[in-house]
Amino acid sequence: MTRQTSSDQWRALLHESDAVEQLSSELTRQAIRDGVVDGPSQRRYLVRRAALADRADSLQRETGFAATGEVDAGLAALGLLEWDREHGTGCGPLPAADGRWDADPRGYLHQEHAMLVLDDQDQDQDQRPGA
Repeated sequence: MTRQTSSDQWRALLHESDAVEQLSSELTRQAIRDGVVDGPSQRRYLVRRAALADRADSLQRETGFAATGEVDAGLAALGLLEWDREHGTGCGPLPAADGRWDADPRGYLHQEHAMLVLDDQDQDQDQRPGA
């Protein structure tokens, strides 16, 4: 396994940032067009946005940049946790309602992002010719 350089990590972060921005734009278009945003799309955005903030914080720490990313990552993770508690959503083995997440919303994010990545991989596999 090769180790990513800092510039590779920043490039990957920028790519993910672009993907999150595209999701945000699609949600905005959907809200304007339909007057409402569907819950699964909103949740997908929240997971990806929180994961982006979490990765940005880690990379900022590794490269000596400002630690403001920690606040953003924490707030984004908490936003996902609150969404899932309010809507009864979540995909991981430990539900959002589990009290352990009160002290570790970023841990909850990591669980949910891992489930989203697995789901995306399964969907990619299903869409391949001959699958």
